[in-house]
Amino acid sequence: MNTAENFFPGLFVGNYDHALDAQGRVCLPSDWRDKDRETELVMIPARSKALLLLPVQTFMEFCSKAAKLAIANPKMQMALAYLGSESRRCRCDKQGRIALDKEKLISIGVDRKLKLIGAVTHIRICAPENWLLPENPDDYLNEIQQVCEAGDDFAGLLQGVLGK
Repeated sequence: MNTAENFFPGLFVGNYDHALDAQGRVCLPSDWRDKDRETELVMIPARSKALLLLPVQTFMEFCSKAAKLAIANPKMQMALAYLGSESRRCRCDKQGRIALDKEKLISIGVDRKLKLIGAVTHIRICAPENWLLPENPDDYLNEIQQVCEAGDDFAGLLQGVLGK
């Protein structure tokens, strides 16, 4: 396994226009599926009329951190209850299709057509009309630059690529 696969449970890049089939399934790009075992993701709500698909390992790492905060924090307990009640497990079938919750899709404006966006560590799902490229990509590049300025070796590499 290469270093990127050890660091990220999945590497999701690119974006794809898809349509749901009659059973409400969509096919994940082959590069986004685990070649060695069944691909299992967790679908969670997101802001800006979107859903996120996270690898189970990423979701569980988040839950582990959040659970520590929830022990004495009623607001965090409710946030986790909301997240749990609105999340769904999704498994790929042998053809690489995942069934998506129809109600969740309707809530973000997806009827039949949808956009799958590789967001490096997760997949973003939205209606095509809700995926708008930024007018000023510098706003997003500034966020990436902050990571670069953190100072580890990978950040230094990105810093050179971004031309700081």
